[in-house]
Amino acid sequence: PRPVPPPPRPVPPPPPPAPPAPPAFDCNAGFANWQAGWSDPKKQWCCTKMGRGCMPKPPPDPFNCAVNFLTWGTTWTAAKKAWCCKIHGKGCGTPAPVPTYDCNAGFANWQAGWSEPKK
Repeated sequence: PRPVPPPPRPVPPPPPPAPPAPPAFDCNAGFANWQAGWSDPKKQWCCTKMGRGCMPKPPPDPFNCAVNFLTWGTTWTAAKKAWCCKIHGKGCGTPAPVPTYDCNAGFANWQAGWSEPKK
């Protein structure tokens, strides 16, 4: 008779997972004064990982200072002039006079011959 092989050994269970590492920062500590009291690394970590201590996003520009810029002195509102001047340095001071054009001069070839402002 042949010898009977021993039964296979049971496979041991895997070790339990390691406990999670503690957070790098306590995002509750000092939260009431986070803007002045937290370090920049803590602000960045807490904002990225926990959604706390994030700087608010600035609101979108209320005016598009590129629209009608060539005629800003006559077409922009006072509020748009003030805002665009203060924030973007556009529309400040006395506007250059809007040039007048003789629309009869060169009319036969206006598409190729006139400047963009004259068009």
